[in-house]
Formats: sequence, structure tokens, C-alpha cells
Amino acid sequence: MNRLHTSIIMCFAAMAAMAQNKADIEVSYSEISFYENGMERGNKYHLLANAGQSKFFNPHSEEIDSLTSTPEGLANFKKTQEAALQAMIAQGGIDVNKLPRKKETLYVVKSAADSTITVYDVIGTDEPVYYTEPYSEMVWKIGDSTKTILGYECIQAETDYHGRHWTAWFTPEIPIQDGPWKFHGLPGLILEVRTGEGRLGYIADGIENSDKEISGVYGADTYEKRDRKAILRAMRAMRDNPMGHLNAKGIKVEISPETLSKVSKGGDFIETDYR
Repeated sequence: MNRLHTSIIMCFAAMAAMAQNKADIEVSYSEISFYENGMERGNKYHLLANAGQSKFFNPHSEEIDSLTSTPEGLANFKKTQEAALQAMIAQGGIDVNKLPRKKETLYVVKSAADSTITVYDVIGTDEPVYYTEPYSEMVWKIGDSTKTILGYECIQAETDYHGRHWTAWFTPEIPIQDGPWKFHGLPGLILEVRTGEGRLGYIADGIENSDKEISGVYGADTYEKRDRKAILRAMRAMRDNPMGHLNAKGIKVEISPETLSKVSKGGDFIETDYR
């Protein structure tokens, strides 16, 4: 992604008035996230944003959600999965990570007009849930330090949010008050944000102008509204005791102690105030 011209960025407000659902920028972010065993996850997310709204998502997952949003598309996708599974069996082994599937289920939608964040996610594999929260829960303190990211001069800011302390770097050269995940509210685009220990966060690795539509989440009407902390507790229970979660649904699955140990050591969530 190429560096944006400041003159083009500065006309975003006027453009937003003509096309409220069109993005002005698309930013790609690499997620910083370590398992407890020290291995790093390298998930990728994109942010489509204009001055009034944004959507943060994994492009591969959204593509699958698009494909499976109709009965015909869902049936074809299941056939693709089955064919891939049979091919693996024929080769003598199954690698779940190579199956066509969603690896990330998170969507974060922000609306400046409503000062509201809406988070969509899935508990386990089959419980789509969502919650909303106001912008006011994130309060920043802007510092004096600066550094350059992707050619933009960025200013440091810090916040305490839902159990963790965060340090962000934002650039006033791109006057869109948004960023990765739920991060927002600084006088410029957030290009990097990390926890105090640096083991969680997001780093921008590309920015470009965009006129893509900031579309809704596929199947949004199938998501059930829940309390944020209740959702996180349920996800924690699923991570720590997947067998118990499945058995409660009447699905009897045998999980070896070795497999259970690996699942249980995924570390805590990005928010820790649910405990």
C-alpha cells in the first residue's frame, strides 16, 4: 500500500458528506499476540474507515461469510471442505489448519454519529453473539514522544482500557479518528498500539486510498445480543474446557490430555476485566 497524499486526505470530510457508506482509507494491520508458550500468532486485519464510520475485520473470514450467506453458497462451501478433508485422508493425515475455514470471527464496527462500538464474534463455532458499548469508555492521555511509522510522523498516547494499559502511536497527517480493533478517539489515525509489556497489539503495515463500501456484517441478524463480560466468560470457559462445552450441547467428543493442554494455554484475552 502506498503512502497517502495529505492533500487527498484533507478532503475526506467533504467526500464523506457525499458518500457516507464509502471508505476513504483501507489500512492493513498485523496482530501482535503471543501464546503462553511464546509462539506468536500473525493474524491479519483490515480497517475500512471514513470520518463517520469504520469496520475492522479479517478479509479471509469476511470472504467466507459472504460465500456462506446463502443456502447455495453454504452447501458449496461444505462440499469444498469435505473434498479437502477427503484429500488429506487419502494422503495419510489431517491438518485442520489447512482446511477451508474461518480462523478469525471478530468484526468491530464503529459509528461516530452514534458514538457507539458494536462487536460481533462467535463463541466456539456456532454461537454468533454481539454487544455494543459507548465511545466514552476509552479516554486518552497524549504525550510528547514521536516516531515515524510507514513514513508518517506519529505521536504517542496512552490509555487504560478494560484491564490493560495501552500505548498508541497516531498520525495527525491522516485526520481520521480511528484505528485497529476498538481503538479510536485520537486526533489522527492510529498506526500502532501495544500493551505495556508489548505482547499484544496491532501494527499497520499498509495504507491506501479506498472507495470501497463499508458494508454491514454478513448474517448480522443471526447474532444474539449479550453482555460483553458474559461473552468473554463463555469464551474463556470454551477455551479452558472445550470438552465440557461440547458435552453440554450433547456433542460427545474425546479430547486427549495433550490436546486439552495446548488449547488451555492460549493466554488471556485482549480484555481482562471480565474475571
